[in-house]
Amino acid sequence: MAYQSTQSEIVVFFTGGTIGMSPSEGIHGVAPGGNFEKLLNQLAPQEEGIRLTPVAWSDKPSPHMTPSDMFRLAKEVDSALGRDTVLGAVILHGTDVLAESAYMCDLVINSDKPVILTGSMRYYSESGYDGVRNLINAVRACLLPIPTGTGACILMTDRLFTAREAVKVNSLNVDAFESREAGVVGYVAGESVILAGCPLHHATRHHISPDSIEPNVALITAYTGMDRSLIDHVKASENKGIVIEGFGAGNVPPDLVPALEECMQENIPVVLATRCIEGGVWPIYGYPGGGADLEDRGVILCGRLGGPKARIRLMCVLGITHDMEEIRSFFEVI
Repeated sequence: MAYQSTQSEIVVFFTGGTIGMSPSEGIHGVAPGGNFEKLLNQLAPQEEGIRLTPVAWSDKPSPHMTPSDMFRLAKEVDSALGRDTVLGAVILHGTDVLAESAYMCDLVINSDKPVILTGSMRYYSESGYDGVRNLINAVRACLLPIPTGTGACILMTDRLFTAREAVKVNSLNVDAFESREAGVVGYVAGESVILAGCPLHHATRHHISPDSIEPNVALITAYTGMDRSLIDHVKASENKGIVIEGFGAGNVPPDLVPALEECMQENIPVVLATRCIEGGVWPIYGYPGGGADLEDRGVILCGRLGGPKARIRLMCVLGITHDMEEIRSFFEVI
Protein backbone atom coordinates (compact mmCIF):
# COMPACT_ATOMS: atom_id res chain seq x y z
CA MET A 1 0.00 0.00 0.00
CA ALA A 2 1.36 3.44 -0.91
CA TYR A 3 0.82 5.85 1.98
CA GLN A 4 -0.32 9.27 0.87
CA SER A 5 1.56 12.31 2.00
CA THR A 6 -1.46 14.17 3.34
CA GLN A 7 -2.29 15.89 6.58
CA SER A 8 -4.99 13.67 8.09
CA GLU A 9 -3.81 10.31 9.42
CA ILE A 10 -4.94 7.24 11.32
CA VAL A 11 -2.22 5.64 13.41
CA VAL A 12 -2.15 1.82 13.24
CA PHE A 13 -0.45 0.16 16.21
CA PHE A 14 0.58 -3.46 15.73
CA THR A 15 1.06 -5.33 19.01
CA GLY A 16 0.96 -8.89 17.64
CA GLY A 17 -1.57 -11.68 17.91
CA THR A 18 -3.11 -14.22 15.55
CA ILE A 19 -3.70 -11.49 12.96
CA GLY A 20 0.06 -11.51 12.27
CA MET A 21 0.88 -15.18 12.90
CA SER A 22 1.72 -17.90 10.40
CA PRO A 23 3.09 -21.46 10.41
CA SER A 24 6.81 -21.67 11.10
CA GLU A 25 9.15 -24.50 10.21
CA GLY A 26 9.97 -26.68 13.18
CA ILE A 27 7.13 -25.31 15.33
CA HIS A 28 3.95 -27.20 16.14
CA GLY A 29 1.21 -24.64 15.46
CA VAL A 30 1.46 -21.01 14.42
CA ALA A 31 3.65 -18.31 15.93
CA PRO A 32 4.48 -14.63 15.43
CA GLY A 33 5.62 -14.23 11.87
CA GLY A 34 6.48 -10.58 11.23
CA ASN A 35 3.53 -10.15 8.87
CA PHE A 36 2.53 -6.59 9.82
CA GLU A 37 3.94 -4.99 6.67
CA LYS A 38 2.41 -7.69 4.48
CA LEU A 39 -0.96 -7.08 6.09
CA LEU A 40 -0.81 -3.34 5.50
CA ASN A 41 0.28 -3.86 1.91
CA GLN A 42 -2.98 -5.71 1.20
CA LEU A 43 -5.02 -2.60 1.95
CA ALA A 44 -6.20 -0.16 -0.64
CA PRO A 45 -6.53 3.48 0.41
CA GLN A 46 -9.80 3.71 2.34
CA GLU A 47 -10.60 7.39 2.07
CA GLU A 48 -9.24 10.18 -0.10
CA GLY A 49 -6.78 12.26 1.87
CA ILE A 50 -6.32 9.78 4.76
CA ARG A 51 -2.87 8.41 5.51
CA LEU A 52 -2.26 5.28 7.57
CA THR A 53 0.74 5.67 9.86
CA PRO A 54 2.04 2.27 11.01
CA VAL A 55 3.64 1.73 14.42
CA ALA A 56 5.32 -1.67 14.89
CA TRP A 57 4.85 -1.58 18.67
CA SER A 58 5.54 -5.28 19.32
CA ASP A 59 4.84 -8.75 17.93
CA LYS A 60 3.55 -10.52 21.02
CA PRO A 61 0.93 -13.23 21.45
CA SER A 62 -1.68 -11.58 23.63
CA PRO A 63 -1.15 -14.00 26.57
CA HIS A 64 2.34 -12.48 26.76
CA MET A 65 0.91 -8.98 27.28
CA THR A 66 1.22 -7.79 30.89
CA PRO A 67 -0.89 -5.07 32.52
CA SER A 68 2.22 -2.88 32.44
CA ASP A 69 2.43 -3.45 28.67
CA MET A 70 -1.24 -2.50 28.33
CA PHE A 71 -0.73 0.67 30.35
CA ARG A 72 2.30 1.69 28.30
CA LEU A 73 0.42 1.02 25.07
CA ALA A 74 -2.52 3.15 26.21
CA LYS A 75 -0.20 6.01 27.12
CA GLU A 76 1.58 5.87 23.76
CA VAL A 77 -1.71 5.77 21.86
CA ASP A 78 -2.92 8.77 23.86
CA SER A 79 0.26 10.63 22.97
CA ALA A 80 -0.22 9.90 19.27
CA LEU A 81 -3.82 11.10 19.42
CA GLY A 82 -2.55 14.41 20.74
CA ARG A 83 -1.21 15.32 17.28
CA ASP A 84 -3.58 17.61 15.38
CA THR A 85 -3.19 15.57 12.20
CA VAL A 86 -4.36 12.31 13.81
CA LEU A 87 -8.05 11.46 13.43
CA GLY A 88 -7.94 8.23 15.47
CA ALA A 89 -6.03 5.06 16.23
CA VAL A 90 -6.41 1.40 15.30
CA ILE A 91 -4.73 -1.20 17.51
CA LEU A 92 -4.08 -4.70 16.16
CA HIS A 93 -3.98 -7.15 19.07
CA GLY A 94 -4.38 -10.80 19.94
CA THR A 95 -7.94 -11.74 20.89
CA ASP A 96 -7.27 -13.71 24.10
CA VAL A 97 -6.85 -10.58 26.23
CA LEU A 98 -8.10 -8.05 23.69
CA ALA A 99 -10.94 -6.97 25.97
CA GLU A 100 -8.53 -6.23 28.84
CA SER A 101 -6.18 -4.11 26.72
CA ALA A 102 -9.21 -2.32 25.29
CA TYR A 103 -10.50 -1.56 28.77
CA MET A 104 -7.09 -0.23 29.84
CA CYS A 105 -7.25 2.11 26.85
CA ASP A 106 -10.78 3.09 27.80
CA LEU A 107 -9.66 4.07 31.30
CA VAL A 108 -6.31 5.70 30.58
CA ILE A 109 -6.66 7.48 27.22
CA ASN A 110 -7.85 11.05 27.71
CA SER A 111 -8.51 11.87 24.07
CA ASP A 112 -12.06 11.55 22.73
CA LYS A 113 -10.76 10.63 19.28
CA PRO A 114 -11.76 7.11 18.13
CA VAL A 115 -9.66 4.21 19.38
CA ILE A 116 -10.57 0.91 17.71
CA LEU A 117 -8.99 -2.40 18.68
CA THR A 118 -9.24 -5.42 16.43
CA GLY A 119 -7.55 -8.72 15.63
CA SER A 120 -8.42 -12.00 14.00
CA MET A 121 -9.44 -15.50 14.97
CA ARG A 122 -7.69 -17.07 11.98
CA TYR A 123 -4.00 -16.76 11.32
CA TYR A 124 -2.36 -14.98 8.41
CA SER A 125 -2.64 -17.12 5.20
CA GLU A 126 -5.24 -19.44 6.77
CA SER A 127 -8.35 -20.16 4.69
CA GLY A 128 -11.02 -17.61 5.55
CA TYR A 129 -8.53 -15.22 7.17
CA ASP A 130 -10.53 -12.45 8.85
CA GLY A 131 -7.67 -10.09 9.62
CA VAL A 132 -7.76 -7.88 6.54
CA ARG A 133 -11.52 -7.38 6.74
CA ASN A 134 -11.34 -6.48 10.43
CA LEU A 135 -8.50 -4.04 9.83
CA ILE A 136 -10.31 -2.33 6.94
CA ASN A 137 -13.48 -1.95 8.98
CA ALA A 138 -11.55 -0.71 12.02
CA VAL A 139 -10.08 2.06 9.85
CA ARG A 140 -13.56 2.92 8.58
CA ALA A 141 -14.87 3.00 12.15
CA CYS A 142 -12.21 5.60 13.02
CA LEU A 143 -13.89 7.96 10.55
CA LEU A 144 -17.33 7.69 12.17
CA PRO A 145 -18.82 10.39 14.42
CA ILE A 146 -18.72 8.05 17.42
CA PRO A 147 -20.56 9.77 20.31
CA THR A 148 -18.36 11.44 22.91
CA GLY A 149 -18.18 9.24 25.98
CA THR A 150 -18.27 5.97 24.07
CA GLY A 151 -14.58 5.39 24.73
CA ALA A 152 -12.37 2.71 23.22
CA CYS A 153 -14.12 0.13 21.06
CA ILE A 154 -13.50 -3.36 19.72
CA LEU A 155 -14.38 -4.27 16.14
CA MET A 156 -14.69 -7.98 15.48
CA THR A 157 -16.84 -9.95 13.04
CA ASP A 158 -18.57 -6.89 11.55
CA ARG A 159 -19.68 -5.52 14.93
CA LEU A 160 -18.41 -2.64 17.02
CA PHE A 161 -18.50 -3.05 20.82
CA THR A 162 -17.56 -0.73 23.67
CA ALA A 163 -14.45 -1.84 25.53
CA ARG A 164 -16.41 -1.89 28.79
CA GLU A 165 -19.00 -4.34 27.47
CA ALA A 166 -17.05 -6.61 25.10
CA VAL A 167 -16.27 -10.15 26.20
CA LYS A 168 -14.75 -13.08 24.34
CA VAL A 169 -17.27 -15.92 24.52
CA ASN A 170 -15.85 -18.45 22.05
CA SER A 171 -12.27 -19.68 21.95
CA LEU A 172 -12.30 -20.86 18.32
CA ASN A 173 -15.24 -19.47 16.34
CA VAL A 174 -14.67 -16.42 14.13
CA ASP A 175 -17.75 -14.90 15.76
CA ALA A 176 -15.99 -14.86 19.12
CA PHE A 177 -17.12 -11.65 20.84
CA GLU A 178 -20.36 -10.47 22.40
CA SER A 179 -21.52 -7.49 24.43
CA ARG A 180 -22.55 -7.82 28.07
CA GLU A 181 -26.23 -6.87 27.64
CA ALA A 182 -25.61 -3.39 26.22
CA GLY A 183 -25.83 -4.05 22.48
CA VAL A 184 -23.41 -2.80 19.84
CA VAL A 185 -22.12 0.65 18.93
CA GLY A 186 -22.22 -0.14 15.21
CA TYR A 187 -22.15 -2.83 12.56
CA VAL A 188 -20.81 -3.41 9.06
CA ALA A 189 -23.23 -3.07 6.16
CA GLY A 190 -21.66 -3.67 2.76
CA GLU A 191 -18.63 -1.40 2.52
CA SER A 192 -19.68 0.83 5.41
CA VAL A 193 -19.68 0.80 9.20
CA ILE A 194 -23.02 2.07 10.50
CA LEU A 195 -23.61 3.48 13.98
CA ALA A 196 -26.37 1.60 15.78
CA GLY A 197 -27.16 4.24 18.38
CA CYS A 198 -25.90 4.90 21.88
CA PRO A 199 -25.18 1.74 23.90
CA LEU A 200 -26.12 1.37 27.54
CA HIS A 201 -23.94 3.45 29.90
CA HIS A 202 -22.06 5.05 27.00
CA ALA A 203 -22.08 8.43 28.75
CA THR A 204 -20.58 7.23 32.04
CA ARG A 205 -16.98 6.83 30.93
CA HIS A 206 -14.60 8.11 33.60
CA HIS A 207 -10.90 8.54 32.86
CA ILE A 208 -8.36 7.18 35.33
CA SER A 209 -4.96 8.56 34.43
CA PRO A 210 -2.31 7.52 36.95
CA ASP A 211 1.39 8.03 36.29
CA SER A 212 1.81 4.30 36.90
CA ILE A 213 -0.29 1.27 37.81
CA GLU A 214 -0.05 -1.24 40.63
CA PRO A 215 0.61 -4.56 38.85
CA ASN A 216 0.37 -6.74 41.98
CA VAL A 217 -3.38 -7.32 42.01
CA ALA A 218 -4.68 -10.89 42.17
CA LEU A 219 -7.78 -12.29 40.46
CA ILE A 220 -9.33 -15.34 42.14
CA THR A 221 -12.36 -17.33 41.04
CA ALA A 222 -14.49 -18.81 43.78
CA TYR A 223 -15.27 -22.52 43.67
CA THR A 224 -17.54 -24.74 45.75
CA GLY A 225 -16.08 -25.85 49.06
CA MET A 226 -13.29 -23.26 48.81
CA ASP A 227 -11.31 -22.59 51.97
CA ARG A 228 -9.22 -19.54 52.86
CA SER A 229 -5.83 -20.90 51.75
CA LEU A 230 -5.70 -19.08 48.39
CA ILE A 231 -6.63 -15.77 50.00
CA ASP A 232 -3.95 -16.28 52.64
CA HIS A 233 -1.39 -17.07 49.95
CA VAL A 234 -2.30 -13.97 47.95
CA LYS A 235 -1.97 -11.79 51.06
CA ALA A 236 1.37 -13.36 51.98
CA SER A 237 2.61 -12.76 48.43
CA GLU A 238 2.36 -8.99 48.99
CA ASN A 239 -0.44 -8.37 46.53
CA LYS A 240 -1.81 -4.87 46.96
CA GLY A 241 -5.37 -5.73 45.96
CA ILE A 242 -7.68 -8.68 45.30
CA VAL A 243 -10.54 -9.18 42.88
CA ILE A 244 -12.64 -12.23 43.58
CA GLU A 245 -15.19 -13.65 41.15
CA GLY A 246 -18.06 -14.99 43.23
CA PHE A 247 -21.09 -17.06 42.34
CA GLY A 248 -24.31 -15.55 40.98
CA ALA A 249 -24.88 -11.94 42.03
CA GLY A 250 -21.64 -11.99 44.03
CA ASN A 251 -21.58 -14.64 46.74
CA VAL A 252 -18.66 -16.69 48.08
CA PRO A 253 -18.19 -19.72 50.38
CA PRO A 254 -18.32 -18.74 54.07
CA ASP A 255 -14.78 -19.88 54.88
CA LEU A 256 -13.45 -16.99 52.76
CA VAL A 257 -15.09 -14.28 54.85
CA PRO A 258 -12.57 -14.07 57.74
CA ALA A 259 -9.65 -14.11 55.30
CA LEU A 260 -11.15 -11.30 53.22
CA GLU A 261 -11.77 -9.25 56.37
CA GLU A 262 -8.14 -9.69 57.40
CA CYS A 263 -7.02 -8.43 53.97
CA MET A 264 -9.08 -5.28 54.35
CA GLN A 265 -7.78 -4.75 57.89
CA GLU A 266 -4.29 -4.68 56.34
CA ASN A 267 -5.48 -2.08 53.81
CA ILE A 268 -5.67 -4.56 50.92
CA PRO A 269 -8.83 -3.67 49.01
CA VAL A 270 -11.12 -6.54 48.00
CA VAL A 271 -13.32 -6.08 44.93
CA LEU A 272 -16.19 -8.45 44.25
CA ALA A 273 -17.17 -9.52 40.71
CA THR A 274 -19.19 -12.48 39.44
CA ARG A 275 -18.42 -15.55 37.38
CA CYS A 276 -21.57 -14.83 35.35
CA ILE A 277 -21.23 -13.09 31.99
CA GLU A 278 -24.35 -10.98 32.48
CA GLY A 279 -26.15 -9.36 35.39
CA GLY A 280 -23.24 -8.13 37.51
CA VAL A 281 -22.95 -8.10 41.29
CA TRP A 282 -25.69 -6.83 43.59
CA PRO A 283 -26.00 -6.77 47.41
CA ILE A 284 -28.94 -9.17 47.66
CA TYR A 285 -27.95 -11.91 50.11
CA GLY A 286 -27.22 -11.27 53.77
CA TYR A 287 -25.97 -14.71 54.80
CA PRO A 288 -22.21 -15.10 55.54
CA GLY A 289 -20.43 -14.69 52.20
CA GLY A 290 -23.48 -13.22 50.45
CA GLY A 291 -23.07 -10.01 48.45
CA ALA A 292 -24.92 -7.82 50.97
CA ASP A 293 -22.96 -9.36 53.85
CA LEU A 294 -19.64 -8.78 52.05
CA GLU A 295 -20.55 -5.18 51.23
CA ASP A 296 -21.37 -4.52 54.89
CA ARG A 297 -17.92 -5.88 55.82
CA GLY A 298 -16.19 -3.43 53.43
CA VAL A 299 -15.86 -5.42 50.21
CA ILE A 300 -16.20 -3.21 47.11
CA LEU A 301 -18.81 -4.30 44.57
CA CYS A 302 -17.84 -3.70 40.94
CA GLY A 303 -21.30 -3.58 39.36
CA ARG A 304 -21.46 -5.03 35.85
CA LEU A 305 -17.70 -5.22 35.27
CA GLY A 306 -16.28 -8.71 34.82
CA GLY A 307 -13.38 -9.89 36.96
CA PRO A 308 -10.54 -9.22 34.48
CA LYS A 309 -11.69 -5.65 33.85
CA ALA A 310 -12.31 -5.01 37.54
CA ARG A 311 -8.68 -6.04 38.08
CA ILE A 312 -7.48 -3.59 35.41
CA ARG A 313 -9.54 -0.84 37.03
CA LEU A 314 -8.19 -1.59 40.50
CA MET A 315 -4.61 -1.53 39.18
CA CYS A 316 -5.21 1.95 37.76
CA VAL A 317 -6.94 3.19 40.92
CA LEU A 318 -4.10 1.92 43.12
CA GLY A 319 -1.76 4.00 40.96
CA ILE A 320 -3.59 7.03 42.36
CA THR A 321 -4.57 6.18 45.93
CA HIS A 322 -4.47 3.53 48.65
CA ASP A 323 -7.22 5.13 50.70
CA MET A 324 -10.02 2.56 50.95
CA GLU A 325 -12.89 5.04 50.66
CA GLU A 326 -11.31 6.79 47.69
CA ILE A 327 -10.84 3.41 46.01
CA ARG A 328 -14.50 2.63 46.64
CA SER A 329 -15.52 5.93 45.04
CA PHE A 330 -13.81 4.93 41.77
CA PHE A 331 -16.02 1.85 41.57
CA GLU A 332 -19.24 3.63 42.49
CA VAL A 333 -19.17 5.61 39.20
CA ILE A 334 -19.06 2.55 36.90
